[in-house]
Amino acid sequence: MKTLPYILLLISISSLSGCLASTSPAKQKTRIDEIPMYGGMDRSQFPEIKAADDKFISDVSAQFGSRERASMLWVNQGYRFYREDKLGMAMRRFNQAWLLNPENPEVYAGFGSVLNDQAKHCDAMDMMDKALSMNPPNFQGIYTDAGLITVLCGLRDPSLSPERRADLLALSETRYKKAEEVEPDKNYLYDSWARAYYWGERYQEAWKVVAKQRALGGTPNEQFIKLLKAKMMEPMD
Repeated sequence: MKTLPYILLLISISSLSGCLASTSPAKQKTRIDEIPMYGGMDRSQFPEIKAADDKFISDVSAQFGSRERASMLWVNQGYRFYREDKLGMAMRRFNQAWLLNPENPEVYAGFGSVLNDQAKHCDAMDMMDKALSMNPPNFQGIYTDAGLITVLCGLRDPSLSPERRADLLALSETRYKKAEEVEPDKNYLYDSWARAYYWGERYQEAWKVVAKQRALGGTPNEQFIKLLKAKMMEPMD
């Protein structure tokens, strides 16, 4: 098994693929390798980019045993940068993971996470829809994240009709219930679900989820509980 420092070294060497991705006939306000799937560009039409991509895929696949395994390693690095709030670097890693394996659902969940943090909630939801359509693993919290992103799209896009907004809030509820069925990290689930209810001004439902979280030994975020109490005191039943 390769150590993390070696993986980081290989990623830094192979970043040529990401750098060449920014070479585009037209100037970009945002680097093309910081847009999901490189903005949909046909990379095979640019010989220098295609050669770099082919070498990147060949090298890392040989090093880590398969394109699929390498893709997961790059996803993990993407999330490392994401947790450090380095969204551009995270997107570059998710794009490289996509190059390695476009059938990896966790790549699209990564795209969605970055887009959500960029306040592009409905674009993020589209990526989560894609991830969910690919039968993602249950243990990664993808259904929970999809529920949160869906509710944010529904609440924060002013262009939505009331009917569409209601549909998205109902879809978010469905996704949280699915997460409750299949995902093992209930503390993460209930923390997210309570916040979704809070943003939707459904404070009583938020308290019910907090109660579920506590019943399973979870610890709700103290600052969130203060915010929730400011809207509605905790029921005593």
